[in-house]
This record gives sequence, structure tokens and C-alpha cells, in this order.
Amino acid sequence: MLVSLEIKNYAIIQHVNIQFGKGLNIITGETGAGKSILVGALGLALGNRADTKVLYANDEKCVVEAVFEISQYNLKPFFEDNDIDFEQKTIIRREITANGKSRAFVNDTPVTLEVLKSLAEKLINLTSQHETQQLNKENYQIDILDAVAANETLLFNYKTAFNLYKATLKKIANLKTEQEQLQKDYDYNQFQFDEIANANLDNINIDEIEQELNSLNNAETIQAKLISVVKLLDEDDINTLQLLNEAYTQLKEIAKFNKEFEALAERINSSIIEIEDLKSEAQTIANQTEFDEEKIEMLTETLNAAHKLMRKHNVDSIADLMQLKNDFEAKLLSFNNNTNQLNKLEKEAESQEQDVKLLAQKLHESRMQAGKNAKKEIEATLAKVGMPNAVFEVSINAKQDYTSTGNDQVQFMFNANKGFALQPLNKIASGGEMSRVMLSIQALLAKNTALPTLIFDEIDTGISGETAAKVADVFTSISTKHQLIAITHLPQIAAKAQHHLFIYKSENEGKTATKIALLNEEKHITAIARMLSGEKISEESLSNAKQLIKS
Repeated sequence: MLVSLEIKNYAIIQHVNIQFGKGLNIITGETGAGKSILVGALGLALGNRADTKVLYANDEKCVVEAVFEISQYNLKPFFEDNDIDFEQKTIIRREITANGKSRAFVNDTPVTLEVLKSLAEKLINLTSQHETQQLNKENYQIDILDAVAANETLLFNYKTAFNLYKATLKKIANLKTEQEQLQKDYDYNQFQFDEIANANLDNINIDEIEQELNSLNNAETIQAKLISVVKLLDEDDINTLQLLNEAYTQLKEIAKFNKEFEALAERINSSIIEIEDLKSEAQTIANQTEFDEEKIEMLTETLNAAHKLMRKHNVDSIADLMQLKNDFEAKLLSFNNNTNQLNKLEKEAESQEQDVKLLAQKLHESRMQAGKNAKKEIEATLAKVGMPNAVFEVSINAKQDYTSTGNDQVQFMFNANKGFALQPLNKIASGGEMSRVMLSIQALLAKNTALPTLIFDEIDTGISGETAAKVADVFTSISTKHQLIAITHLPQIAAKAQHHLFIYKSENEGKTATKIALLNEEKHITAIARMLSGEKISEESLSNAKQLIKS
């Protein structure tokens, strides 16, 4: 529950420190004293948007600090998940500097507004006149129905499935866009790949091909010259080998006289062996060399194809050309992979869509039952607050499209008078009727939610007399299970207060400031009497106030 609220330098509040208790806390006060400003300040502590215009003194920072007793609300997992120290008395603080910077803390740990709002949703439910207008919005009505139905887990599972389905549909859309472009380029890429692949240029060496072509084109000359070399080395009357053999013989004959001659002989012998090798290799090449027109044509075609493709693709080597071929092949494979992935995702989407539909159907069934329960409970509360003939219905129809809350179209239907056709709540209910409908809904939610603190900001607008007394009874009933903080202008409701806070204005150094006081029993009676009769309090009004409080 909310234990205290300290506000510094906010709007017309210089500094107040408010203590709250269990049960029914009532806030009353002078017109314009700042009752709703308290709610605005609390909203800051709960993560609402900050504005430097709210500063009481422009050269000082605004600080709002709310203390909550949370030991009974199973919030340790939230604190652990967000790396915040858990304290049974948790302190939420919001600071707004004069230059507009905003900071938020939970137990002195800096937190984001998103974390702050998430925590606030678990601690407080604020209902105001603005909230009454929210009641006309479909999403708000669905939220109410889900709260009554205790659909938190089911709704979480549905949203998880729905978000997964939407993410898959987005992937499919992106892949289809990509696939369309790949499809446009597919024929081009296939042609380019085939042209390079069909040229059979893998692992060829242009220099070697050019050398081989040069040899083939000059085969007769090469063969003739090689045969001439063979003759010079060994076949002419006077040839190289014959002369070397004679030199070798001469040196061997004198080798016995000096080792140097033996060495010379061995060197000549090595030359003889080398020249014989040369002769043999020249003979072999000469025998193998012949004019091969078919091979020349084949090599010429390969060489021309290579040069043509290199010029076409503006590359300098066969290696670059092969890299291009691999690139074209990768694009073709990408198209095929995209197709396979697209087929896989479409099957996944079909399965996910079935999950979404199944969970949406469960939500629909749960809401239908909750709608019946809501009708019964709300009509009973409306009867208590002076509308015994009011009829309330929850209309739930299935939509074609699915959203983050399912495919239900929810509409609260109402008529204050039995026997008349039901119409949407926003088209038929007056301000006072709307306030009582909202109160009835909050009374229902109080039975179905674990929120420790409920705040009603003048939702009793348009109510008076006997109806106000019955509304007060509803407030009292709610406060037996929840801490209820209500801002009201009705004495019948204020009289029920277990803790009565009175807001008033005072002047400080020529500047108006809001003050707040917790009233004792005597001042509580006086405040009720003033609400009954105005500023002039008579013995009769005091007596009426005591009677109202006693009743």
C-alpha cells in the first residue's frame, strides 16, 4: 500500500508530506487548493511525462517521493529481474531539474521510466474523470474484461504467439521482396554463369596455351632445327660427341702422369653425358613435334574465349574470371535458398496462425464468461448506487482480423431504464451515470485484482443525495480489501473516511502554496459540517455531520 507521499516544488505545492493509512483515505479541500495536483504529482512518481512548467520555483528541482509497503505482494522476482534491491518499504523517487532533465529511482537505484511504469502498474490503479472517458474506448474495455477474467497468462501466451506470427509474416514479406529482385536477375545471372562455365577455363594457364600454340604453329621449323641439332651433336662426319670422345681419350692416356689430367678427363666425360642427354631430348621433341590443325583450332578457341570473357567483364586474369563465375553461381544458389526458406517460413506461418487462432478462441470463451459475470456484478452494484433498473451488457463479436488482443470486438452496452434498447455506453450514459458505471466496474475489478492501492479522483461527479450515500457504502466495501484513496467533494463519502486529509491554500512570502493536514476526529466532524452547510458552521450542521459519520 501507499504509506506516504512527499512533494517538493511541484505546481502550487512548495513542500508537503502526506501520510496514508489502510482502508479508506479521503481527500477533501478548498476549490483550487490542489486536490487533483496531488494526483498529478503522484503520476510523476509513477512514470508520467515530466514538464518544467510544473516547477513551483524555477531555480529548484522538483522531487516527488512515494513510499510503498510491498512485503505482501510477491514482487521480489520483478526487483531481481531489473537488478533493483528489494525492500519491504520501497521508495520511488522522481526528480525534475530546472533545465528539464528527469531522473527516476527505486530504492536509490536509477531506473528507466519503462521500468518505473511497470512497477507502478503493480502497485496502484488510478481512476479519474479522464479515466471515465477512457471507458468508452474499446481497448480499455477489453483490458477491463481481461482483468475480470484473470486472463493475464492466457493473454501473455496469445501475445507471444501473435508476435511470433507477425514476425514470421514480416520475414516472408522481406524474402518475397528480395526474391522478386533475384527473380528479375536470375536469367541474367544464369546466362553469365553458363557462358563462363561452358568455356571450360578452369585451371588453364594462358601463358602455357600461348606457348603451346606458338610451338604448334611453327612445328615444321622447330622439327627441322632440332634434327639439325641432333646431327651436329652426333651424326655428321665431324660432330661434337666425336670430338669430345677423342679429347677424352687423349686426356686418359696422360692421366697417369698427373691427377689434374684425370680431373679434366672426368669433366669432359660429364659434358659427353650431358650432350648425349641433350641430343636424346632434342630427338624426342623432334619426334613429337608435328603440325596438329585440330589441336591448334581447339587451343585458339579456348584462348579467344578467355580473352573475350576477360574483356567483357573487365578483368585481368583467369582467376578473376573464375571468381566472377563463383559470384554468379552464389546468386543462383541464393535464389534457390530463398525459395526453400520462403517455403519453410510459409509452413511455419501456417502453424503459427493456427496457434494464434486457438489461443484467440480461448480468450474469446474466457471473455464471454467474464462478460456474463461482469453483467451480474455491475448491475448489482448499480442497484446499490441508485440505479436499480439499469441494464449492462458486454457485447463480444469476432472480427476478421487478429490484433495484439485477439479478434474480439468488445462493446459495453447500457441503458439506465429497464425496457429500453441497449446502446453503446458512450452514446447514452450521462456524466453521473457514467461515474456510477465506472465505480461499479472498479468495485468488480477490486474483487478480481491484487492491486494494493486504488485511487479515485472525483469519479463521484454528478452524484448527490441518497445516491452519494450508497456510493459511499461501495467505497467502504472496496476499502475492506484494498487501500482506497479518494478525492471527493461529497460529504456522504467523506464521512466514511478512516483517514481524512484536508487540502488548503496558504500564503508564503506573498506566494500561494498548497498545504495538507491529517484531520483528527474533531476537525473531521468540522470538515464534514462545512461540506454540508458552507463556510458558516452551525450547531445543526455539526449535529448533521456527526449523524452522517455515525450512520
